[in-house]
Amino acid sequence: MAFMMFGALLFLVGHPGPAAVLTILIGVLLVFGSGLKRNVLGEPLMFSDVAVIGAFVRHPRFYIGAIPPFARVLVLAGLALLGLSFVGMLLNDLFYSWSGHGLVLRIEGLGLFATGYVCLNGLRRTGLARKILPVADLDAGEIRYGLLATIVLSWLRWKDDCRRKLQNWSQVHAGRLDQGPVIIVIQSESFADSRELGLETKSACSLPYLLQAEREGAVGKLQVSGFGAYTMRTEYGVLFGHEENELGFRRFDPYLTAGKQTEDALAARLAPICEERIFLHPHDLRFYGRDALMPSVGFNRLIGTEDFADAAHCGVHVSDHALGDRILALIDDAVARPSGTFIFTVTIENHGPWSGGAADYLHHLRNGDELLGRVADALEQTGRDALLVFYGDHRPSLPGAVMPGGARHTPVIIKGFGAFHAIPRLNGEAMTPAGLHHRMISLIVRQMK
Repeated sequence: MAFMMFGALLFLVGHPGPAAVLTILIGVLLVFGSGLKRNVLGEPLMFSDVAVIGAFVRHPRFYIGAIPPFARVLVLAGLALLGLSFVGMLLNDLFYSWSGHGLVLRIEGLGLFATGYVCLNGLRRTGLARKILPVADLDAGEIRYGLLATIVLSWLRWKDDCRRKLQNWSQVHAGRLDQGPVIIVIQSESFADSRELGLETKSACSLPYLLQAEREGAVGKLQVSGFGAYTMRTEYGVLFGHEENELGFRRFDPYLTAGKQTEDALAARLAPICEERIFLHPHDLRFYGRDALMPSVGFNRLIGTEDFADAAHCGVHVSDHALGDRILALIDDAVARPSGTFIFTVTIENHGPWSGGAADYLHHLRNGDELLGRVADALEQTGRDALLVFYGDHRPSLPGAVMPGGARHTPVIIKGFGAFHAIPRLNGEAMTPAGLHHRMISLIVRQMK
């Protein structure tokens, strides 16, 4: 991979010395960035992080806030040095190195790049990449082969795994219903049990609705794989029902290939009993390509950031209170119709940066807990058959307070109303996001019989 990088840069700048310097500088930045990411999120840099570049350009504050100030300076300085060096070398050689000796060097650079690419493709086609990196364990790969080799090998493995078809799920079918169910799923940003994070004690816990659900036996443990980020992993598991071990190397960003099996998504499976299927997220729906993906997987209505132009903010994001107002209005619309309604909501208020640290996070966490209570109370008052699922996408990364390592699970609350009232209790049961998908389907099928 280093030779490919050197070859590409030699083709662009026309001189081996500057190309070598730029190659080394890029390598240093990758190693530094990977170490920084590991300290914040508990994971190294990986091939799928390239997909974040567009989102970073559109919404830099989403990511910059998670980086310590000192590291921000180093990263920005390194990128600036890299960019200026590259541009300077290009301008310096633009007019004379495309002929004579400079042209020969560029051709050699292109040859190095092409040779490297053919060799990498051979690793994949002959199955050697699978033998070298047999499982989706980037930590083990980095220890054994180094960062750059692991990034390349995991990319090759991802290309292979993309060709594997996953098991298909069937639609939910029911007899003729006088009234369809109201099914609401809320993925709450960074929602976690403050007691398990060590931010509050049991006696001082300020999440009354979580505590109430706990007393009712309605709380379980959602075994999410990400820490501090990677909302899409949890979201994919709940929406599509495929375990991460089935996905292989697709697990690191499953939304890159989610469009391959659209019929497996909850919205598609619930289409026979839920005429209205709404995806609600008060943020840019271009994140993870949701604007294109969600209509293809069965949602027939999308509500995004443009629908919250005048909504109240709490911190830098749309507040959970404003989001709750919209959900309650959608519930009113749902109960006015006999047909079923499915609403999948992704909150945003408690996404960093948390300028006030743990205290700031706890303030937003309480607002998330209040959202849980408001929606549960509203569904109770409707008298309709309804199911509410509320869970955290991952724990927060709070430097000095909540750091990578240890448990990663978040609370999952499942509450039933009307015919769903007698659903089995969770009582602390552990499940994966994909397991939650199938738990919901089984509860719905059982009640629809």
